[in-house]
Amino acid sequence: MNTTKYDLPKGFIFILAMLTAITPLAIDVYLPSFTQIANQFYTSIDQIEITLSIYLLGFALGQLLGGPLSDRYGRKMFIFGGLSVYILFSFSISLASSVEQLWIFRFFQAIGGGFAVVNTSAIVRDIYHGKEGAKIFSIISMIIMIAPMLAPVIGVGILHFFTWRYIFVFLSVYALTLLYFITKLPETSPKIKRGGMFSNYIEIVENPNAILLILASGFGFSGLFIFITKASFIYMEHFNLDTIYFSLFFGLNVASLMMFSRLNIRLLEKYSSMRLFISGITIQFLTAALLFSFSSVLVLPAVVIGFMIFIGALGLVFGNSISLLLEHFKDISATATALNGVVGFTISSLIGLLASYLHDGTLQPIFILMMSTSFISLNFLGLLLKRKKYEI
Repeated sequence: MNTTKYDLPKGFIFILAMLTAITPLAIDVYLPSFTQIANQFYTSIDQIEITLSIYLLGFALGQLLGGPLSDRYGRKMFIFGGLSVYILFSFSISLASSVEQLWIFRFFQAIGGGFAVVNTSAIVRDIYHGKEGAKIFSIISMIIMIAPMLAPVIGVGILHFFTWRYIFVFLSVYALTLLYFITKLPETSPKIKRGGMFSNYIEIVENPNAILLILASGFGFSGLFIFITKASFIYMEHFNLDTIYFSLFFGLNVASLMMFSRLNIRLLEKYSSMRLFISGITIQFLTAALLFSFSSVLVLPAVVIGFMIFIGALGLVFGNSISLLLEHFKDISATATALNGVVGFTISSLIGLLASYLHDGTLQPIFILMMSTSFISLNFLGLLLKRKKYEI
C-alpha cells in the first residue's frame, strides 16, 4: 500500500463507492417502472428491457474511450466530464416522448457513466497493490451493494408519488451531488504518454493471462445481468408479486452479495485471490445446475434462495478478478479497467438480449443461461491455471 504520497480525504473509499454506484443505480432504480413506461409509450415490456442492454453497450464504449485518456491526462477531469454528460442525458430521459428517444438518451447517459466510473478501479490501483488492493475492491463492492438494494425501493417510492420520469430526475440530482465530493479526491494518475493513446490496448490484448482473466470475469458477471434483465418477469409476472415484494426479494440478493463480499475480505487473510475467484464461479455453476434440475417443481422460496446464493457468490469474484488483472498493468490501470469493462458489459448485454429472445414464459431458459455462463467462465479459468502463473 502506498498512501503516504497522497492526501486522501476522509471517506475516500466511500466517495469512490458512491461514484461506482451510479451504474447499479442507473440499472436498478427504474426496474419497477418498466410496466408504466411500456404503457406510456404503447409498447411491450420487452422493448423497455432493451434499455438495459443499451446502457451496458454505452457504458462499455465510455470506458473504452475514457480509460486511455485517463491514463494519459489524469483521472479527475474525465470524472467531471463523464458525470456532466450523465447528468445532461439523465434529465433528457425524463423528457423523452418516445421509446426511440429513450433508447438514444439512455445510450449517451451510459457513455458519460463509463467515462466517470472507469477511473474508480484505476485510482484504487494507483494507491493499493496485491491482496490489499483486493480487500479495498471488496470493501467498495460491499458499500456499493447498498445501491441496488435501495434502488428498487427508491424507484417504488418515486412511483408512489410521481411518474417514472422523476426517477431519472433523481439520477441527475445524485450525479450532481457527486461532483462536489469528487473535488476532494487527489489526482493519482501517472499520466503515461508512451506511444499512441490506444496502443496500451495492444499491450493488454497481447497478454494471454489478462485476456483469460477478462473473459472469465466477464462471463461470471453476465450471470448477474441475466437476473437483472429477467427479475421483473420472475417476481412480478411468473410469481405475480407486487412491487413491494419485488423490492424485498431483489434486496435479499444484494444483501447476500454484501455478505459474500465481507466473507471474501476475511478469506483473503488465508487464501489467494485466484482460489477465491474460482470458488465463486464454482458456486454459481452448482447453484444454477440445481435450479435447472428442479425447475419444474420450484416454489418461490427455493427460487429466492437459489438466486441469493448465485448472486452472492459474485462477492468472491468482483474484487479478486479486478485485482488480479490490474497487477499486470501498474501504469495503465484505467485502460486495463476499461477493456475489462468493455468485454464484461458487452458480454452481459448480449447475454441479456439472448435472455429476452429465449423468453418462453418459464424459468428454464433463465437457468440454462446462468449455468452456461458460469460453465464458460470456469473453462477460461481452467485454461488460465494450465499456464501455472498464479498461486492457488
